[in-house]
Amino acid sequence: MRLIQLYHNRSSAVYQRIINQEGYSLSLVKEGVAVEFFLKPEWIPKEVGETKLNLVVERKFDSDIILEKVGKSQKHFYIQLNVVPHPNRSSGQLLNISHITNDSFINSNGPEWQITDTTGKDLLGGTYGGGEGPGNAISVDIPETELSKFAQGAHVRFSGFYLYGYAKLNQSNVTIWLSALFPLLVIACLIMLYRKRSEPEKNLGWKLIGHMLLGGFTFSLNGLRLPLGFVIYLLFFRKPRPNLSIKDKAALLGLAMYVLQLVVPPVLSHLDSIPKQSAWGNVSIEQLGFDGVWKMVMARAPVSNQARVEGFETVLAQNGEVIELEFQLFDPDANGRYNRINAVYHASEQSVTLKRSLTNEKLQYSGAFPADDFVNRVQQLELLKLKPAGGEHRYVMLELDPLHGSYAMKNESNFGVDEKGVYPIGDEQLPITATRLIVCAPQSLDKMSACEDDVNYYFNIVEGGMRE
Repeated sequence: MRLIQLYHNRSSAVYQRIINQEGYSLSLVKEGVAVEFFLKPEWIPKEVGETKLNLVVERKFDSDIILEKVGKSQKHFYIQLNVVPHPNRSSGQLLNISHITNDSFINSNGPEWQITDTTGKDLLGGTYGGGEGPGNAISVDIPETELSKFAQGAHVRFSGFYLYGYAKLNQSNVTIWLSALFPLLVIACLIMLYRKRSEPEKNLGWKLIGHMLLGGFTFSLNGLRLPLGFVIYLLFFRKPRPNLSIKDKAALLGLAMYVLQLVVPPVLSHLDSIPKQSAWGNVSIEQLGFDGVWKMVMARAPVSNQARVEGFETVLAQNGEVIELEFQLFDPDANGRYNRINAVYHASEQSVTLKRSLTNEKLQYSGAFPADDFVNRVQQLELLKLKPAGGEHRYVMLELDPLHGSYAMKNESNFGVDEKGVYPIGDEQLPITATRLIVCAPQSLDKMSACEDDVNYYFNIVEGGMRE
């Protein structure tokens, strides 16, 4: 029991840090997430009081939606739900009843409750009230005059949950450990040296610190840091004096600190460049839609609003259902490097595999598609509905050419896409400056399978190929 309580307290503390965005990024993925359940008539108290149920009516997005109780007062009876997230310490998804911004929690007052009888007839017609809190509790209050309508039970639907993705903001574990251990090691070395003194000496501790700082002092020349302090020590501080041996070692300790400053950053940079892979489940494109899966990847990677699309590929079935999605993003950091993110969504497993690495490679950032805008254009232009040439196909693959460039591929199938739909582009309208999406028909789901009947679709056109 004690272990269970400790786990709960730890989970609750992590959850509070997530929603307060203390060391975590938190992003809204989807509004209006719903839960449905059947309310049995025997759950409604006949007298003033409560029927405590604590029944999990649905588990979704790493959260339990609980029917806590059904109660009755003098003039109303009420149904109370609660949502209990199960947060992960690194990244995850959760449901909440509030729209969370950087500095506030906003509750929606929209028509989120729908209660119908077994035939689907609305039982309330808007004649109900609602309550929120504490925490993630949410309730609906129904006038007692409507109680007779619930004699056979009722179907209850609440569609007011908000879905969020989150990720912990931290340095690599190696960096954290080094940042914590380095000062402790320096202090421990100075204490050991002080204890090895050969004779008493006034203010010896401060002198050892001074010798260490002198040994680590550097001079920068054309970007090259030289150990000037240690050279000065060798030239002017080597004459015989009390406790010379430990003072020499204190200066060497400073020199060692200088060497570590040269060696550690490249080592850490190499460790950061090693791809880090993670996988998460319970990500359903049927529940989230394409834009929801995209936003969940953006939230859990996580990436900033400066991220760009380096690649996008999806395979669809003949009926338009997504089989696989692959996103490739790069995101600049404060040190002029790029975080590279590769995310693959597998519809059959409802899972995402994420690879993340840090690179110093110079990428074509300015011409790449902003990640925030990409999903909006896919939705606005209905790009997932584009087809290859040659009629119906078992599979359809879409591949983005991420750079906004100039194209002049004559004697090919070229089409433009705008808010009005798809239109042909003739050879005489080339070259065209736009973003290109290649659509073709793979023969199988094998990555090496030939892709036939390809068509070039151009959108975000700025020159050439305009609709006539």
